[in-house]
Amino acid sequence: MKQSRSPYCPSCAEVDFQNFLKVRDFIREPANKQTTIGALVEATGVSELDITRYIHEGRLIIKDNPSLNIACVRCGNPTNQGKVCAGCQSDMQQELKGLQTSVTKQSVRAYRLD
Repeated sequence: MKQSRSPYCPSCAEVDFQNFLKVRDFIREPANKQTTIGALVEATGVSELDITRYIHEGRLIIKDNPSLNIACVRCGNPTNQGKVCAGCQSDMQQELKGLQTSVTKQSVRAYRLD
């Protein structure tokens, strides 16, 4: 039974939270800074899909773990900065600036009645 914004019932939400803590605690260990997603899945028993979801939700920060890379949702290149790689972030910012300038420009048209 769903009782909050979480897509899980209270008992499943608790299991999900415990899985998150396992992953977080594992990658915080200095000896595990070079671990990969496959090794992380094997060591913690948490699925790759859940680990990726934690990263996308911003709950799991992997910037300090250079070997933990996930695919950018826009281009598919590996990134350890969340959903979108640095290149795509830059591209999207440029696109947004272009859209803002095109919206703010007002085209003035003069019509002549002869």
